[in-house]
Order: sequence, then C-alpha cells, then structure tokens
Amino acid sequence: MSRWKKKLPFRELTIPVKMAKGWLANRAKSVTPFRELEIEHGSLKLVDGIPLVHVRGTPREMGRALGNLVGLQAVETFHSYMQIFAPDFHGDLAHAREMEKRMPDWFIEEMRGFSESSELTYDEMLVGQTFLDIHKVAACSTIAAHDNLTPDGEMLMGRNLDFPSLSIAHEANIVVVYQPNDGPAYASVTWPGLLGALTGVNTHGLALSMMLVYGHQSDEHLDGQPFPLVFRRLLQECASVRQADSLLQTKPHCTATNLILADATRTAARFQLPPNDVVVEYTSKDHPATACTNHYHERRIKRFAFTWFSSAVRYGKLRKRIATGKQIDVQDIKDMLQATGIPSINLQRVIMRPEKLGIEVSFDNNGTGPGRWIELPRELLFPGVAAAAENTLPAEAGVAN
Repeated sequence: MSRWKKKLPFRELTIPVKMAKGWLANRAKSVTPFRELEIEHGSLKLVDGIPLVHVRGTPREMGRALGNLVGLQAVETFHSYMQIFAPDFHGDLAHAREMEKRMPDWFIEEMRGFSESSELTYDEMLVGQTFLDIHKVAACSTIAAHDNLTPDGEMLMGRNLDFPSLSIAHEANIVVVYQPNDGPAYASVTWPGLLGALTGVNTHGLALSMMLVYGHQSDEHLDGQPFPLVFRRLLQECASVRQADSLLQTKPHCTATNLILADATRTAARFQLPPNDVVVEYTSKDHPATACTNHYHERRIKRFAFTWFSSAVRYGKLRKRIATGKQIDVQDIKDMLQATGIPSINLQRVIMRPEKLGIEVSFDNNGTGPGRWIELPRELLFPGVAAAAENTLPAEAGVAN
C-alpha cells in the first residue's frame, strides 16, 4: 500500500508558520475581481457581491466552462497559495498520481476541460484536487437540527469553514452549481479550480459539510479517492443520507475526516471517517440535532492532535446550546457560527436548508463580526426545480429511526 513519504508527527503545528509566510508573500496581492459573463455552457452572476457560477453539460464541457468563467482567479489563487503551503510541487504530484488511478473518468475529463480553457495545467489541476489530503488544512464546525428543535420542524444545517487564507484565498470564495447532463443539479461552496465538494446541497435535498481530523497520519494512505471528490460523489450520486451512507460504507476515502449529512426527509447523521473505517450516528425525533468539529468521539478511533484543544472548545459550545432544548432558528445558527468561528481563518459561513433547496453564505466580516449574510434561494441556485419537500425521494431514501 502506498504511504505518504513525508510524515510529520503533528503537521498542524506548521500551519501558523505558513500563515506568517503567506502574509509576507501575498499581503500586496489581490485576486482579479469576478465579472458577470454568459457563455455556451455556463454563466457567472454576482448576487450582492457573491460570485454564483452555473455550469452545465458533459464533464468536459462543465470543466471548460469553469475554466472560462473563473480560470484567471484559479491561476492567481493556486500559484499564490501553493507556493507557500505546498512548495514541493513535484513531490505532491507523485502522491497525486497515485490517487489519480482511482479517480472516475468523468472527474478526469472535468479537470482536462478546466486546463484546456485556463492557464492551469492538468498536473496543477491534479495537485489542486489532492493537496487537502496530502497536507490537511482546515478547522471547521457544523450543526444540524430538525423536528422539535427548529421552527416548523425544518431541517437546518450551519457550518463554519475555518481555512488559512494566506492573505489570498478569502478573496476567491465562490458558489458553483453543476448541472450535469445525466444527473441532478447540485451546489458547492468552494474556490476556483477546486472541483470537489466541502460544503454543498443537491436538488434532492441532500446537504453536506466536512471537517478534517488530525492525528491519523500513520493510517492515511493513497489507495483511495481524495475526500473532496468522495463528497462531491455524494451530491452527484445520492438522494438521501441513507444512500450516502451506503456509498461511504465502501470506504473510498483515504484521509481522516468528519462529515455531517442532512436531507429533506429530516434525517441527519454524523459520520466519523478514519482511514479504512466508518462510524455513523443518526439523529432521531428524540434526539433531533447533531454537531461536529475536528476530532473523533468514538473511543477506539481517537488519536491525539494539537487541534483537539480548539476542536473540543468549539464542539462544547455547540453541544451546550443543543442541550438547552430551546428551539434553534436561522439566526440562532448564525450566532453559533459566530461563537465557534476561528477569527483569523473564518473564511466561509454557510446555512443550508435542504427542504427549501436554499443556502445563505457569508464571505465577509466573519472574524469576530456577525458576517455579511447573502441569501441564495432555490430560484437562484436551481431555477425551475421544485422545493425538495415537494418531491418524493426514491424508496431506498429512508428516514431515521
């Protein structure tokens, strides 16, 4: 089995140094502003300053459309970020080649399409899809609640994405809606050139939020798919938490993560995903909420990492609010995200409403401030699609017991 060639015992300790280097190198740089554009297989619109991208067609066509719409910003972000965070490009490319062997053809086609219409090479695209597995950089918090804990019982899900900007990535937050020829549409909150999914929702009403887990370096491997690709597959191939659970049980991942999934049937689950294992806990009407940060809770898979201290504090705040038994509305989730965000790296705050197929995002004023929330309703994300609550899911898309 292929293993990482470079293994520091506690890689998270290098992040503050990289943040300082990023500030020195990138403090005078800026990402070219996004501009509205309509092309054959896609469009980019600015919604109160939020870049909302739609692409449609075959994987190659969607990749080309993305390259035409956000390729310039992808080049600027990739080069400014990776030269600081992952300067050993050829070493990382060797790791990426191992993971490439297990990537589906459609994903490779999309990468090739992006490289054809932008100045990022295919090799750079490949490293861009795998560097989060190779290097690990994120510290996030997520909460999901439903039934008697929310107004009208609606499924609500909120997440912080805490990610070192290196004085550049915070300018490149975007929302991409994929409309493939042969499947449901789905939205991903991401950056230009990152084709996998860290946060998203599909038109079936399945929503997801991932959180990295540190401390499992000795178990991580290359004999699988990068986790952003795995999570995008959930949005592309699954209609419900139960279906996604079945896919995850095949253990396609190779890096330690946590994941919260929620769907329009008011089913939610927390997945602890160490390499070669899956631990899942479903919510229920008696326990209609779950939360997660950047550590594992199952005793047999716990490992120490210095990120545990921050993770435990953030998780404690979320659990304490849930334990009050008081209802949680959208504003409450915004308040919880503000309370648990890491000020220096709080790049994205997102609220997902799977039943309504809408999201709210905040990309600005996230540090210690309340954020600048912009609503992206179903009509903007998925024009012509009925709300998920009005649709009937496939029979196998069951609800929690």
